[in-house]
Amino acid sequence: MKMKHLKHLLIAAAITALCACNNTKESPVSLQWEMVKNEATPGFYESSFTITNTSDKPLESDWEIYYTQLAPLTVKTEKDSPVAIKMVNAGYYQITPSESWKALAPGDSIKINYLNQSALIQTLFAPKSPFFVTADNKQISIPFNIAPFDRQEQWTASSKITPPYPDGEKVYADNQALETTYKIQTYDMLPSLKEVTPREGTSIISKDISLSVEDGFADEAKLLIQNLKEMGYNVTDKGQTVIALCHFPKNMKAKNDEHYRLDVKDNYITISGRTPHAIFNGTQTLVSLLKKQTIPAKLENIAINDYPDLLYRGMMLDIARNFTKKADLLKLINQLAAYKINALHLHFSDDEAWRLEIPGLEELTAIGSRRGFTEDESQCLYPVYYGGWNPNDTTATANGYYTREDFIEILKYAAKRHISVIPEIESPGHARAAIKAMEARFNRLKEEDMEKAREYLLSEATDTSRYASAQAYTDNIMNVAMPSVYRFMDKVSDEIIKMYKDAGAPLATIHIGGDEVPRGSWTGSPICHQFMEEKNMKDTHELSEYFLENITEMLSKKGVKTSGWQEVALHHSPETNARIAPRFAGVYCWSTIGKQDVVPYTVANEGYDVILCNVNNLYIDLAYNPHKDEPGLTWGGYVNEFTSFNILPYNVYCSARENKAGEKNNLKTAGKGKIQLTEQSRPRIKGVQAQLFSETIGSFDMVQYYVFPKIFGLVERGWNAYPEWSPVPNDDKQALYEKARAIYNAKIAEIELPRLAADGFNFRVAQPGIKIVEGKLYANSPIPQAEIRYTTDGSEPTATSTLWEAPVDCSASVVKAKLFYLGKESLTTDYKND
Repeated sequence: MKMKHLKHLLIAAAITALCACNNTKESPVSLQWEMVKNEATPGFYESSFTITNTSDKPLESDWEIYYTQLAPLTVKTEKDSPVAIKMVNAGYYQITPSESWKALAPGDSIKINYLNQSALIQTLFAPKSPFFVTADNKQISIPFNIAPFDRQEQWTASSKITPPYPDGEKVYADNQALETTYKIQTYDMLPSLKEVTPREGTSIISKDISLSVEDGFADEAKLLIQNLKEMGYNVTDKGQTVIALCHFPKNMKAKNDEHYRLDVKDNYITISGRTPHAIFNGTQTLVSLLKKQTIPAKLENIAINDYPDLLYRGMMLDIARNFTKKADLLKLINQLAAYKINALHLHFSDDEAWRLEIPGLEELTAIGSRRGFTEDESQCLYPVYYGGWNPNDTTATANGYYTREDFIEILKYAAKRHISVIPEIESPGHARAAIKAMEARFNRLKEEDMEKAREYLLSEATDTSRYASAQAYTDNIMNVAMPSVYRFMDKVSDEIIKMYKDAGAPLATIHIGGDEVPRGSWTGSPICHQFMEEKNMKDTHELSEYFLENITEMLSKKGVKTSGWQEVALHHSPETNARIAPRFAGVYCWSTIGKQDVVPYTVANEGYDVILCNVNNLYIDLAYNPHKDEPGLTWGGYVNEFTSFNILPYNVYCSARENKAGEKNNLKTAGKGKIQLTEQSRPRIKGVQAQLFSETIGSFDMVQYYVFPKIFGLVERGWNAYPEWSPVPNDDKQALYEKARAIYNAKIAEIELPRLAADGFNFRVAQPGIKIVEGKLYANSPIPQAEIRYTTDGSEPTATSTLWEAPVDCSASVVKAKLFYLGKESLTTDYKND
C-alpha cells in the first residue's frame, strides 16, 4: 500500500464503519406509488402512496420512510392525513406517521393521497429508491411498485408547454418526412467528408496489411494497428495492402492543425497531415470505411481532402450527480474519438457529489463521493435521485470517484486519442458537496488545531442568507469573502495541474463553473458585510466579480486559462471585460431560448471566446420527445438527433426550427432586431459542445442512450459548420434542408447504428408511425431495415408480435407498435381508432 493514500483510506474506513447499515432483514412494508392526475388543484398534481404491512406484527408509529424524486419542491398532505411528507433536502423526502396514524395490522394497506408542486408528464419522474428506517435506526430497502400509467390525465397537463404527443399519426408524419431515395455510398459517414475526388479503379484491402510510418506518428500508428486487429486484419511486414502515415508535402498548406488527406490508389493508402492530430483524424476515417465492410474490403480509388470548420468539438459529462465508472468512461472516450470529438468536459463536482481525489483534502471523496442515509451528513451526503440508503453500495451511480491514479490513466488514454479533458471545479455556486466535505474536515480537526481546521473552510456558520438555487438547494454557495475559499481553489487547482503533468497530458483550461448563484446569496453573511464595507462594494455582484478576478488571476499565474458557464461573462463593465476576457479560454453559452438567445453573440462581441452549448440543440440530457416513457429533462424543450443537426454556429437565431410548443419558427425573421455577431467577433466562436447532465441517469446504458444518436448532429455540425441549407434573410432553403436531413438520418440508420451495435454500444431506436386509413393499418419507420411489430389487443408489442410488412385490414380500437433493430427496441407507439 502506498503511504500517501494511508490517511485517505483510514478516513474512508472510519466512515464506512460508522455508516455500516448492512442488514439482511426484510422490509416490514411494501410500497406502491400511483400518479393520480395532473392539475388536481392549481399548480399541483395528485399522487398516492399505498403502504402495505407485510410483516407479522402491527405497524406502529416508530418508523420513517424515505424516497427520492425529481421536481416537486412542495408536498401537501390532507389536514387529517395519517402521515406527514416533507422535503428533507432537494430531491430527498421523508414520510413519517402523524398524530392521526393508527397501527396497521399485518396484511392491511393504507392509501395516502397527497399533492406535489408542478405537473408530471413522464413516468421517469416517479419516486425512486424508497427505504424503511426502524426505531433502532436500521435501514431496509422497500419492495416498490409503480402503478401503470394508463390514463391520459396521468401524463398530460395544459399548464405544460409541449409539442404534440408522439402518437401513431404524429410519428407517421414525422417518419414520412425522412423518406429518401438516396443510396448510401462507400464514402458516406459522420462527420461528412469535406472533399471527395473519385479516381479510376478499385482497391482491395487485403487481410494482411503493412504500415509505413514517418517520424512523429508512432502513437497514431499503434492505435491504428489496434483498430485493424479488432476488425480482423493482420498487420505484417509483407502485407498486400500498404497504409502510409506521412507528413504533408512542404508545398501543401494546411487549413488548420486537424487537416488531413486520405488517398486510396491501387491497394496503397496514404494518410498525410501536418500534425499527429491530423493523422489521427485520417486513421479514424479509414477505420470508419473499413468497419462498413467485410474482409477483404473494397474501396474505390479516391482522394479525400478533409478538415473541421471548428477546432473545438466537445461533450460535457456530468459525473457528479450520477457517477460513470472509469472503464465505462474509457469506452465512451474511445467512441467519441472515433467521431472526431476532441474535448471531454468532465463535470466532476456539484451539489450532489465530488468525484475526484484531491490529496490532502480527503473528505472531498471520503464524504463527498458517497450518498446514503445520514442524519447530519458527517459521514456521507443525503441521497438524491438514483440512490438509496447505502453509501457503501459501489454498484449504485450515487457512489464512486476517480482516484488520482484513475484520473491520470483517463488523461493518458484521452490524450492518445487527441481528446482534451477539461476539468470543472464548480464554484462559487453548485458547491454543496465541497462545502459539506470541508465542514466535516473542520469538525474533524477543530479540537486539535483550529487554524488548520479553518484552512479550507468554504462556509460561514453564522451566515443567515436565504436563497434557493435552481435545483432547490439552500446551502450550496461558497462564501467568497473568506480567504479559505481561495486557499481551497488554489489547492485543488494545484493538485489538478500536477495530475496533468504526471500524465504528460496538455491542460488547456480549468473550468470554474460560475453559474446559477441565486439571488440572496451572501446577504446574511457577517463576513461578507464586513468585507464589502472594507472594499467599498455596493452590491453582491461586485462580490462575485471579486471572486472571478481573483480566481482567473490565480490560474493565469499558474499558466492556465479559465473557462466558465455564460454567467462569468455577463453584466460586467467594459473595463472588467477588457481585463478578464484574455484570461478565458472559453465561455460556455447555453441560453438560446426566449429573450436570452442573444447571450452567445453578446459574449463574443464583448471579447470572450465562446463555446456554443445551445440548450435547445445540444443539451442531450433533455428528452428526445414528449412520450410519457421517454427519459430526460424538459425545462429547455426536447432535443433529438435532428435538433442537434439544426445548430448553426454563425446563425444562432435560426438554430431552432421549432419553439417549445413544437410550432415552426419563422427563420426569415428569427434574428430581426437582435444582437448580431460582428465580423470581428466571428473568430471568437471556437466550437460546439453537447451537455449531458446526469440527474436522470442511473446506469451507463442510460448514458449511451442519451448520447447516441443524439450527438451525431454535433459531430456533423462541428466538422461542417456551413451547410448549404443554412438560411439567410428572405431565403429559408427548406427543400435543401429536408433533403440533407433525410440523408443524415439514412447515414445514422444504415452506417452509424450498425457500427455502434458492433462495438457493443447502447443507443436509442426511434418509434414507428402507425395509422388506419379506410380500415387498413399503415406503418412506417425512420429505419427502413428495422422490424415493425404490433398488437391489436392492448398488450405491449414484443419481438414475437405480429410483423407489419404491408397495409393490412384492421378494425381494432387500439393498436400498439414498436420498432426492433439490431437487438434494440423503441418505445411504444399508440394509435386509437376512434
